[in-house]
Amino acid sequence: MSQISIPYVAYHPLEPQPDSVSPLDLAEASHLPPELYIDDEHHGRIYCPDCGVMCSRRPRKTPKRKDGVDAFYFHLSGFDTVECPHRKKGGKGGGNEGSKEKRAISLVTFAGWKSLASDDEEEEDDLEFVKPRRKEVQNGSSITGRGGFENIFDADGNLLNPGRFRTVGRLVQLAQISLNIAIQFENEDAVLLRDLIVSIEKAQRNIRAYLGKSFLFFGQPTSIVRGKYSRVFFNYKSPEHDLSGHCELDIFEARGWKTFEKDRYYLFYGAVEGNEEHSIVRVLEAGQIDRVPSTARALFDGLR
Repeated sequence: MSQISIPYVAYHPLEPQPDSVSPLDLAEASHLPPELYIDDEHHGRIYCPDCGVMCSRRPRKTPKRKDGVDAFYFHLSGFDTVECPHRKKGGKGGGNEGSKEKRAISLVTFAGWKSLASDDEEEEDDLEFVKPRRKEVQNGSSITGRGGFENIFDADGNLLNPGRFRTVGRLVQLAQISLNIAIQFENEDAVLLRDLIVSIEKAQRNIRAYLGKSFLFFGQPTSIVRGKYSRVFFNYKSPEHDLSGHCELDIFEARGWKTFEKDRYYLFYGAVEGNEEHSIVRVLEAGQIDRVPSTARALFDGLR
C-alpha cells in the first residue's frame, strides 16, 4: 500500500524500543509535527498514532530534502499490510480527506544529453518557445506532455518515477512552469532551476563565482562566428568580461541556425573554463544548447 504523509507522530520513549505498539498505548503520548522533530531526542521513539507502527522522518536533520520537499514522516518498512488511514490501497481512494499523498513533482533528473545520433521521442527536435500544457490531478499536480511525469515516495521515503530531461529545451519548458523545479544531475545534489539558469550578463559581473562550475547560461550574443576546427563561437563581450560558448559545427548546422541570427536568446549548459578576463563554455552534445526568440525575455527577467 502506498503511504500518505503523516501530519504528526506520537512520541513514546520505551526501553527497549519496539517496532510497533498498540495505538491505545499512544493515547496520552505527545504529538510531534515534522517541524518540531529533533533527531537526537526523537529518532526511534516516534510512532504513527493511528496504527502504532514506528515512524521516521525524511530528511532526519534538515527542514527540506535536497529536491526542495518539506520534511515528512513515514512508516517503518516491513509493515505494509498494517491497515492505517495513512496508507492507501492501489492508485485511488484511501486515507482521510485531510491527508495528501506526499509528492515530489518538483524533481527532474538527468538522463544523459541528447546527441545528434540519438533518436529520442521524448524531446522535440526543434524546441522553440512552446508554451507547455498543465494538468491538475487528484491530491497534487503533474507536468504533462510527451515527457510528462508524476512522482511519489515509496514506503521508505525514496522517490519513485522521477521526471527526466535530455535537452536544454526541456529545461526551458520546465522553467515556463516554475523556476522552483529541482534539477538533479548524476552524482550531484539537486538544484532549483532558478539557481541553475544564469544570465551571461550576471556571470560577467562576477565571473570568479562561476569559474570551474556548470550552469545553464543564456543571453543574446554580440557575435556568432564560425571558427577553425569545426566550431562555432557564440561571443558575449562586455567591459567587465568576455565569455563565449564553443559549439560543435555539426550541432549548429543540424539545427539550421545561421551566424547572423543574433536576435535570439541562446541557452547552453556547461562548465566555465578560463580566467577573470576571458572564459569559455564548451558545447559537445546537441542537447546542451537551444535558443528562444527575443520575445521570451520576460521568462528570464527575474534572473538577471
